Amino acid sequence: MTVSRLFAPILRHPFLCVFALAIMTAIFAAGLPRMTIDTSIQSLISDEDEHREGYIDFINLFGSDRTTILLVEDPDIWSVDKLQEFENLHYDLGDMPDAEKVESLINVSDVHDEDGDVASGALLDPLPYDEEEAATAREHALNNPLFPGQYISEDAKGLVIIVTTPSYILGTVDDVSIDQEMDDVISNYRDSFERITIIGGTRLNSETTDVLVAEMPPMFLFLIIMLIGGMWVTSKRPQSFILPLITATLSTVITFGFLGWTGIPLNMLGSLAPVILLALGSTEDMHFFAAYMEGLRKAHGEHPDLNKPEYVQAARKYMIKHVGLPTLLTAGTSTLGFAVSSISDVPAIRDFGIMASFAIFANGVITILLAPSFFHFFGDSKYNKKRRPNRYLRMVAYFLARCFDRIYKKPALFVAPFGAVCILGAIAASQVEVSNNPLDALTPSHPFMQDYRFSEERLGGLEGLTILIDGQRPHQISDPEALAIVHEISSEIEQLPGVTMATSLADQLAHINHVWGNPETIPPETSDQVAQFLMLLERSDIESYVTRDFRFGTIKVKHTISDTKELLALIDQISALMDEKLPPWLTSSITGEAPLAAYTATNLISSQMQSLLFLVGAIYLVMSLIFSSLKAGFAAVLPNIFVPLLTVGIMGATGLPMNPPLIVVIVVSIGIAVDDTIHMLSSYKESCRKIANPRLAARNTIRSEAAAVLTTTFALSLAFYSQAVSSLYYTQVFGILMGTALLLALIIDIFLTPLLMTRLNFVGIFDLVTQRIPHSILGNFPLFNEMPQRHVRDLILTSVQRNVEPGENIINIGRTERSMMVLLEGKAGVYIPTKDGDMQRISDMNEGDTVGEMSLLAGTPRSATVIADTPCWLIEIDSNLLERLQLTQPYLLSRVYKNIGKILSGRLVAANESKK
Repeated sequence: MTVSRLFAPILRHPFLCVFALAIMTAIFAAGLPRMTIDTSIQSLISDEDEHREGYIDFINLFGSDRTTILLVEDPDIWSVDKLQEFENLHYDLGDMPDAEKVESLINVSDVHDEDGDVASGALLDPLPYDEEEAATAREHALNNPLFPGQYISEDAKGLVIIVTTPSYILGTVDDVSIDQEMDDVISNYRDSFERITIIGGTRLNSETTDVLVAEMPPMFLFLIIMLIGGMWVTSKRPQSFILPLITATLSTVITFGFLGWTGIPLNMLGSLAPVILLALGSTEDMHFFAAYMEGLRKAHGEHPDLNKPEYVQAARKYMIKHVGLPTLLTAGTSTLGFAVSSISDVPAIRDFGIMASFAIFANGVITILLAPSFFHFFGDSKYNKKRRPNRYLRMVAYFLARCFDRIYKKPALFVAPFGAVCILGAIAASQVEVSNNPLDALTPSHPFMQDYRFSEERLGGLEGLTILIDGQRPHQISDPEALAIVHEISSEIEQLPGVTMATSLADQLAHINHVWGNPETIPPETSDQVAQFLMLLERSDIESYVTRDFRFGTIKVKHTISDTKELLALIDQISALMDEKLPPWLTSSITGEAPLAAYTATNLISSQMQSLLFLVGAIYLVMSLIFSSLKAGFAAVLPNIFVPLLTVGIMGATGLPMNPPLIVVIVVSIGIAVDDTIHMLSSYKESCRKIANPRLAARNTIRSEAAAVLTTTFALSLAFYSQAVSSLYYTQVFGILMGTALLLALIIDIFLTPLLMTRLNFVGIFDLVTQRIPHSILGNFPLFNEMPQRHVRDLILTSVQRNVEPGENIINIGRTERSMMVLLEGKAGVYIPTKDGDMQRISDMNEGDTVGEMSLLAGTPRSATVIADTPCWLIEIDSNLLERLQLTQPYLLSRVYKNIGKILSGRLVAANESKK
């Protein structure tokens, strides 16, 4: 089945196609209200991480460790009136439905010496009734080693409220609602204090979500402006950018509706869907537009008597014939490129992979259905030479073609420096570090990050991790020996770089023991003392440090480290310390949201390398099928590997860390590179049908394609670079890297891909499908004798095909051309000059006959002139083709030489017999 027949229903029924698209869009659009957004840290944590179950066990034992810190500051914070307002704020926050726990000096117990007696209880419950009592409470708070930096700032001008909210690990949490609820409470107190700073996962996710939603429309609008400008410069026609806008809009609506119906949340990378769809989709639409205009030009040249509808119909047929199947193939490979991310065990990457692969597939279907219908209603009917790329683009295209010409003649001019750059890129890529810190979502200039740095400076660190200790039997953690070990470990952990505080039940009891009269701050040494000291504390004071049966205990570590590599180093140091200090009857593990995200980062590169190998292997098989050769598949996929390699190399050279959202840059860049490669090769194959010399065919391809490719590439790169103004760090870096990947893909596809293609012999599957070769030709032509039909097709399709009208010369006597002709269809005559200068017909040339074998093999001048009697279809086999066959299909080449030998032998025998 030919491509024209395959897409014939689409050409015949434009109204039906538009109606089908409208119905499909309406169905998916109904899912838009159901769409959810997830920017939480849980989406960046692997589902398969071996530490995940341990974290779930920890949450089940001790409750959520997801906290929001409120730093309330005022110069008069210790006045009676301010403390009253602080208490009201504390209890109002506790009334929130999602507040599992609220801690501050209002309810946290303190044990201190009071006129020789040991007093215990919350310092601010009841509230001081005068300034003197308030000053005493402040003094006790500063003297408790567990409070400064935890519940009070070092200068005592700030008090802290810690609000615990539900953990993501046990189910879905609506951070936006929680943050809004908290903000509603705090808004009533902002005028009461000089400053209230809020830091925590709920605000981080809420701010990220707000930025994500707010930035999507303007970023998309900016991209549209860039594309409109670029497409207008290229084509001077509004259809060139109206079609991409329609397809991108429909694809985005359908994709977001798909998320709503399937329950897949939109994450930070998903917000780039409109950008990616418009970027990749506009490339396909531009090919449709270019093919339509070329079809219009051919229709005007070949059939000047057609009317307007017939011109449009002819151009649409040409367009679908030349672009339809390549578009399906590129949509398939691009879908595969994104789909590989869906096998990731990191939810954010997996969800993006599913969403993006569906989006690209949907975009391909929409383009196939919409483009022919669009040009049916809005296509030009007249070809206008003035609507060509402007003079400067044509000059650049000509310059690139000249550069390639020099590279072709001296490949070392390009291959040597390119190889050096790739080696340097590989070295730099090996230096890329991984990061999985949720703080990376926002840029340093964002208000949340400014508040974070301010609070970190005031409180001496906001990051935390938890060491879970298992005593393996009840009451083991309250054993004096165990308490002494835990206290010693806590003290040594506080000496590690970046750690500001390490607290546990042992540290609480050590403080009480010191207040009780022990000159050293050490835990009690007898079980009776332990039991007595525990009576001075409320259950709420120790519930985050020990379970009710005292089997499990924790050490809560506060630190200033946000970098994943440094955090993993700290975890390794703590693990080594625990292994050294803990006896066999105590075991430990390090857990928490941040450590779990860091653990995911350690496996990020290795897991994605497996995905990348799968992707490269799959693309290799697809490209081998497309170009009907394993060697060709290798040559086609090889350039596409360099794009992600150099992109990751740039990350390594500039110090950009690799994190889950940015890992998809690798597969997306491969998808872009493969897309460009398929279209470039398709154009190259078209040129090869008309031009025998592969160098000239490649030059022609570059000159004809470069203007449009340059315009769309630079427009899209600029659009991606525009993401650098985003307040989302991931979006910024993703845009910069994708813009760079597009430029790298352009350079590789303009120079490296044609250089490889000219050295190899390619027959595309769309050539085999679109080119109708009569069965009679595949039969007993002398040159095709004993060749499988597949090889006959390969030889025909890799040769230069010529169509000659009656009376035109096929070859001219005396010309030196190292090629031979095979007449596939038609009839011609062979002529030699007579003494008086006339041309004498000496023989006929019928279907299957060959001419010019000696010119091909020995380079001798043509010995006769061949003139077409009827319309003729011939193929020209030249020395360049034979050289390429030697590399790619040596068996086919041997059959060609064998059959040429038979033809020449037959002629020699016939000549000898005629002399007898």
